[in-house]
Amino acid sequence: MPKKIPLIPGQKYRLGDVLWWTWQKDVFAEIAAMMGLPSADSNTPGWFTLCRTAEKNLLDGMTEEEKNILRGEAERMAREGLPKDIQRK
Repeated sequence: MPKKIPLIPGQKYRLGDVLWWTWQKDVFAEIAAMMGLPSADSNTPGWFTLCRTAEKNLLDGMTEEEKNILRGEAERMAREGLPKDIQRK
């Protein structure tokens, strides 16, 4: 059984991690584009090695306002821990 991600108030979260947890469909869409596929998911061979690059591409394409929203979410997670809906079951 997979481990649960603990709620750790005070933990710092990278913007890429917050992006992954909150915009996962967009990250997979970017991975699919990078691979030249119509779609990708966690069953697509090779997806994991492209995950961080896809996150960076999405972050690079964001406006400062969008990044500030992610920063706010990262700060909230640092104060309150991860929301239950993104904890592994």
